[in-house]
Amino acid sequence: MSRGRFPQFNAAAQSFLEAEIGPVGPSVSCGVGACNADAVFRVPWHSVGGDIAYCGYHLARYRAHHPELFERVQAAVEEDVTAHATRGARFLTFEEVPEQLFEEQFVAIALLASGHALYEEADPGELVAYRTVDRGLETQSSTEVARQHAGEFLQDVEHRLGVHAWSDDALAALYGGESA
Repeated sequence: MSRGRFPQFNAAAQSFLEAEIGPVGPSVSCGVGACNADAVFRVPWHSVGGDIAYCGYHLARYRAHHPELFERVQAAVEEDVTAHATRGARFLTFEEVPEQLFEEQFVAIALLASGHALYEEADPGELVAYRTVDRGLETQSSTEVARQHAGEFLQDVEHRLGVHAWSDDALAALYGGESA
């Protein structure tokens, strides 16, 4: 294994990986694929380089997950970045989501890209009930699916709505194992 040679990026790739930081212009969409909100601020991408434009909610998630990087962004710009990071009635992390709701009849299985928590009926019959709730624990949507189609429904939710985090049980059911 070679330890001294690393790939070199050409000038175009290096400029692509340099982060642009600051407010975004009109009609720029949030960088989270399932989010259809307008972006408000561009921040450095946390792992590879470059940048990403986020709406207020996803900027608030960025601040929660990367506080040291958020502080560096704040120090680099003249305006208050925190004013752009708006959580609203949404969860920022799956750890904030209560494990059970509605007198323990529903179990949390995912945090959606919208910031709502997805719950699944704990003891379903032929139909499995799903509910999404906001941070105030108000139901945002409710769906029932035939038990044999529950996996297809959850994969559709992941594709259509986006999922920030699955519970370990949901990952095991959908993909045959826990998260790494």
